[in-house]
Order: sequence, then C-alpha cells, then structure tokens
Amino acid sequence: MKKYSSLHLFHAVATFCLILTGLLLYSQNFRGTLADLRIYLRYSHIISGGVFAITSAAYIRLITMNWQRCAHQNNRKIMNLVFIALATGVFLTGALLLFKVDLEMTTGISTLNWHKGLAALGVTAVLYHVQAGFWQSASNPEKLGNADEGLQTNRRIFIRWAAAVGALLGGGATFNWLLGGAGKNVPQGTTKRFKDCNKMTPQPVPGLGSLPPAGGGYKGEFEVFTVTEIPCVNSDSWQFRLFGLVDNPFMLTWKQFLEIPRKVQISNFYCITGWTVYDVTYEGIPLERLFGTVGVKPQARYVKFYSSDGLYTSALSLKQARMEDVMLAVLMDGKPIPSDLGGPVRLIMPQMYGYKGVKWVSAVELISEPYIGYWESRGYENDAWVTDKQS
Repeated sequence: MKKYSSLHLFHAVATFCLILTGLLLYSQNFRGTLADLRIYLRYSHIISGGVFAITSAAYIRLITMNWQRCAHQNNRKIMNLVFIALATGVFLTGALLLFKVDLEMTTGISTLNWHKGLAALGVTAVLYHVQAGFWQSASNPEKLGNADEGLQTNRRIFIRWAAAVGALLGGGATFNWLLGGAGKNVPQGTTKRFKDCNKMTPQPVPGLGSLPPAGGGYKGEFEVFTVTEIPCVNSDSWQFRLFGLVDNPFMLTWKQFLEIPRKVQISNFYCITGWTVYDVTYEGIPLERLFGTVGVKPQARYVKFYSSDGLYTSALSLKQARMEDVMLAVLMDGKPIPSDLGGPVRLIMPQMYGYKGVKWVSAVELISEPYIGYWESRGYENDAWVTDKQS
C-alpha cells in the first residue's frame, strides 16, 4: 500500500508538471517577453514526460496484474482502459515530436495536433479524477443510518455528474487555451484563412505556375507563431534594403521590388514544433539573383535577415543563402502572403525548419562573421536542417 501511495504521488507530480509546462510552452509570453526561458521550459517538459512515462508504465503493470479483481467493476475497467489509452497516446505523440516525426501525410492530422488533442482529453480525465475523488470523500465522512442512505447515494451521483461536467468544461477551456497560445489552426476551405492587415499596391501579378498553383494548393494547416504583435505595412512606407559587404547597396520601394524577375517553386514548410504543410507553391525572388545585382565582396561569408517587427532576426551562411530554392517570396499559392504568415515578403528556406524563414523581411545584410538570431540565441540550432544536410 505504501508503494502504491508513493507511485500515486510521483505520478500526480509528473502529470501536474507535464500539464503546467505544456500550457506554458503555448503561452505567447514564452515566445516574446519570456522567450529566454523557453528552452529550459522545453527541457522541463521533456523530463516531466519521461517521469510520466515511467510512472504510467508502473501503473499499467499494476492494472494488468490486478485485472481479475475488477471482474465485476465495469466502470473501473473502463477508466483503466481510458487511462492506458491516453497515457500511451500522449507518450507516443510526445516522442514523435521529440524526434521531429510528423503524422500529417499518413493521418491527415499533424503530430502536434494529435499531441494537443490527447493532452486536452488527458486534462479532462485528470480534472474528473481529482474532482470526483475529492467530492466523493467529502460527501461520505461517515456511514449514515438506513434512513439517509438513499439521500447519500443521490448526493454521490449528483456530485459525480457535477465533477464530470466540470471536467469536460475545464478540458474544453484547456483545449481552447492550447490552440489560442499557438495561434489559430485555420481549416482549409474557408473564404479567408488568415488575416492580412497589409495595404500593398499594386499587388504582385502571379506568374506561370503560380496561379493556378502548380502544387495544386497546399496540404495541411499553418499555425501562426509570433514573438511580437504582427506588423502592418503599406506600399507607401514599405522599403527593402540590401546592404553590408556589397559593391552596390540599394534601397527599393514596393513597386521597384516587384519589378525584379521572380520564379515559382513548390516547397514543403516544416515547423520545429511538429507540423508540416506540403506542396506550397511560392513565387519570389531567388537570393542569388539579388546578390548578382549588388556584387558580393570577397570577405562576405554570412547573410543576416531583418524583420519589420523590429525584433526578429536570423542568418544563413552565404553558401546556404545561394541555394537555388532560397527566395524572398511575395506569393503563396498564387495569392499575396497574408500578414499572419509573414507577408508582404517572407524568406523561404525549404530545407530548414520554419524559424529560419524570417517573416516580414525588410532588409538583408551581408556580413563577415557568424550571426546568432532570435531563436538561435535561445537554444535553437543555427543550422536547422530538416534532414542531415551539410552547410
């Protein structure tokens, strides 16, 4: 009995830490003002998940060993099976996230959304377990006489139903909180999937292969992650600057930027948090084309990208930036990129995770020394290859 109590305590603490760190990871504060703590929060979540897996495995072993004792307790059997299913699902999807395996193409739902959905169900089950256990104990301090047994039974039933309803409401609120912290999951097929506060004229004219999109329309769901408020720009004030270790630095207006020849490509978009959007048709200016117009000085080794939000930056090596699929995109599936997704101009680096694709690009600088960007300075890999490529 003492071992069971210790196991229950360890499991409860691990579950609480797992829920808490999971919720905080999807709080906007840990992408903005408290972003420096995010990497430690992530490690805490992983460690909590490991302890949760160990204690869950111990519980499952106890359940299987004592299964026959529950022969006439169908409710208990159901709860045990629910626990096993949820614990196993949360652990497996968490492990897939850790090893960056996405289930989007095989299941139609990203690994991240599987994990969040199972986590929300798990929170519901935990709330029910805590409330029902607490109120059941509180409602039965001592055995009453026969005259009061019916009333006592009705009270227990009422309390259990109240706990169940409270758990469902709490779980639903938690699920909405999770989705709200990560941005919106906007389903395809809606009239306007993402907000666009930019006012850019003229709009870029789609080239051949851009509209209709050569990729057939992107597959999957984008989520909106930001570290600041989404900046809104207009074509009268927007400028693009290319400077640094170049022979002919320049500054372009929106109209001048659109006059540069563009190309169309089909790329996948990989997010480090465990979701992928496939077959996106981008149209934009290859960086190599821009470099050819300014003349890159021999001492230039790296390329730094600035966002118009005034905070976010990242960098690539010059060799990486010159790869043929690296571009500054202005169209996505034949339409201007909305501000929610980084428009009017976003860096596209398909072979690296999405945090390298700077949103709202306003300037590019060629430099001689390595530069560590916003998320890279907070523990993320500087060379964020999706596969084992070499820079």
